Amino acid sequence: MLRVTTLRIGSCRAPAFAAGLPDRGKVMLPALATLIETNTQTLLFDCGYGASFYDATDNFPARAYRIATPMTLPPQERLTAQLNRPPDLVILSHMHGDHVAGLLDLPDDIPVLASKEAIDHLSGHSSALTATLAACPPLLRDGVLARKPRPIDERPQVETGLPEFPHGHDVLGTGEAIAIALPGHGVGQIGLWLPDARHFLIADAAYARSALRDGKLPPWPVLARLGNARAYRQTFARLRALMRARSDITLVPSHCREAAP
Repeated sequence: MLRVTTLRIGSCRAPAFAAGLPDRGKVMLPALATLIETNTQTLLFDCGYGASFYDATDNFPARAYRIATPMTLPPQERLTAQLNRPPDLVILSHMHGDHVAGLLDLPDDIPVLASKEAIDHLSGHSSALTATLAACPPLLRDGVLARKPRPIDERPQVETGLPEFPHGHDVLGTGEAIAIALPGHGVGQIGLWLPDARHFLIADAAYARSALRDGKLPPWPVLARLGNARAYRQTFARLRALMRARSDITLVPSHCREAAP
């Protein structure tokens, strides 16, 4: 039996057009994490914001990150306030601050997985400026790397049964959670397919289910600034095709207001 719970770990304020949303002006976008409980262990996919985000963005150049997307984290939305106990395993979709900051609120002995590409990319940012431009300021970068994340690519490769995304890596060895590459946003982004629950956690491969339904992409400059615009558009198109082919699947973007609790 698989239990899937979506958690809101803070929110940020961002221009609607930059997320491919029809709203005017700026909107509040949730930072979502997902708790996955199997019969034997508990997984956490992404960690949202955390108190360390404030410390990491207190001074320039990192403060520019906080100014660009102001965030809020009420006490009741902190990750530790919503978990009955620490998870057995954390999976990071990619290394942006709004996905990793909450990790630093958890015990440091919890195993952490991410793609090898994401880990290597984060490790390569030695300066404060390049780490900030990669949306993971030094304090967060160092905090994540101190957890010694392991490559999820080392897990066995399996078939997913999904149109457009035929292969992934079996995280637990049971077929209950399969990591799938979703290139385009950031570096080394992965999603998580949960066959028993028919949930596909797609991180920032889209900012909203409505954007996928309507075929509304963020502007090219935004895509290019945050990753590889061409790869993002290709992944987005594949997700739209999957949505049309498998209406039984629930797609969960990490900043989707429709998916938020």
